[in-house]
Amino acid sequence: MKRAAVIALGLFCGGIAIAQDSLTINQSIEREIEPGTAHSYTIQLNSGDYVAGWIDQQGITVLAVAFLPDGSRLRAFGGPREGKRQFAFIADGAGIYRLEVRTPTSAESAQDGVELPARGKYELRITEKLSLDERLKPLPHQDKYSSPAIDALRKQFAAGDKSTASFWRQAAQSGTPLVEPIDKDEKYVLVTFLWRGNRDTRNVVVVGSFETKPMTDYVMTQLADSDVWYLTVKLPNSARFAYGLSLNDPLTLYSPRDVQRRATIQSDPLNPRRWFCGAAASKYECQSMAELPNAPPQPWIVKKDDSPAGKIDKHKIKSDLLKNERNISVYTPPGYRSDGGPYALLVLFDEGAYLRNVPTPIILDNLIAASKIPSTVAVLIANPTQESRDKELPPNPDFADFLAKELIPWVRAHYNITTDPVQTVVGGSSFGGIAATYAGLRHPEVFGNVLCQSGSFWWAPDHTFGPDTYTDATTETGWLAKEFIKSPKLPLRFWMDAGVFEVDPTASGGSILESSRHMRDVLLAKGYEVHYQQFISGHDYVNWRGTLADGLIVLIGRKGASKQ
Repeated sequence: MKRAAVIALGLFCGGIAIAQDSLTINQSIEREIEPGTAHSYTIQLNSGDYVAGWIDQQGITVLAVAFLPDGSRLRAFGGPREGKRQFAFIADGAGIYRLEVRTPTSAESAQDGVELPARGKYELRITEKLSLDERLKPLPHQDKYSSPAIDALRKQFAAGDKSTASFWRQAAQSGTPLVEPIDKDEKYVLVTFLWRGNRDTRNVVVVGSFETKPMTDYVMTQLADSDVWYLTVKLPNSARFAYGLSLNDPLTLYSPRDVQRRATIQSDPLNPRRWFCGAAASKYECQSMAELPNAPPQPWIVKKDDSPAGKIDKHKIKSDLLKNERNISVYTPPGYRSDGGPYALLVLFDEGAYLRNVPTPIILDNLIAASKIPSTVAVLIANPTQESRDKELPPNPDFADFLAKELIPWVRAHYNITTDPVQTVVGGSSFGGIAATYAGLRHPEVFGNVLCQSGSFWWAPDHTFGPDTYTDATTETGWLAKEFIKSPKLPLRFWMDAGVFEVDPTASGGSILESSRHMRDVLLAKGYEVHYQQFISGHDYVNWRGTLADGLIVLIGRKGASKQ
């Protein structure tokens, strides 16, 4: 009999040893036990050995304690007072270890409020004994989610056919990622990303706005020694997201090597749907986009033949309050007249993004033509620099005052816009979302409606989102929510959204989703009108371009407008 599969046991009752046969792994010992007694079992172990098993308590509570070869206590095993109790331990050195099974003392029973029965029995079984090398042996790869397409190819390989040409032809025809149904599950689908590797391929990482876990969960697996690299994830079938593939990724986060990812990430060569790039852009200048079968429609982002076009004017505006100058774009609706109106007003941050990634002029043209919203002037505000954006958009009284006291008076002097806050919307995404919300709090006499897309409500003056703050529980997030709690209710209405993938896997306090839900609940508790919407994606414009129209229709929409 092999030593690794055999446990030598000695049973002691009342100080009298009772000889027992050696126990094979998964062979049970069943014994009766009376209150105040203990049974001891011995096992020969090598240093680093792992032992696991269970005790099934039947009509009586028993305790289990492991002892080192020198007789000192290794550890006791807690668990339920009835039924099966699991245990496991590691040998600290070579020798004979002892496992003691006993009933509680009278004092222990009284402390736990347990009445000692006259007698009972238990079943003991050792289920596993592994050496250090056996325990740490690398496990074969096993997919968390099994793609039928990959499974079929795996079976083909097992049958001796190693060709992948047909597989890649089918993938090119269908496009990637592959989307496959899950049996008896109408809410989720399997999504499989693919890469055709060569001898220089070391790894491939999927980098996308659907990610909610550490980066290591999104590293592709090579199928056998073939050119097929794949990653299968389970996602809601209404997801829409942007992503890229990072070939030979540095596999680091928050390290100097991260800069390499800027060079390695590229669009998916088998996905014809590119995003965030111009017509002449290369694969390194684009992202790919995935829209799963039930992704909500975005009917307002494409120019309609029957929608007259508005006009864009470019201006520069100086700020005495901020001591800087910035570009602004002003959209005027079709048929705008300086002696007409007054027109509703929309103020948006991040001018460039809301012209390129979110086609704001087209959205407004379509909404106005369909009578979904009144004729509206929109002011899109640029950031002088990235540094100024990071300083101005998170709640900043000087920037909010610039909006109310410098920008809006300038717009009123040059365009025929409303002075009614009920017809005025301030909006933005991310830092722009929290900037819009703070502008409403500070100047409700100007801005009566807040359109917040994935607002950065985690922000606080002394909290920095990033790796250096993972474990710093001394800085609280959610500063703006506390300001609304302190403030009396103001004449404001809110439209908010957030993506269900906008979580913070680093645990450094940067969750958009949770902080948005908290802000929503604070506003509702204060009595505000809040319209809150969640989309199945992460932090990107591929969704904000659709929800901008949703927010405008809710906040300044016309009742009885024509349906799209």
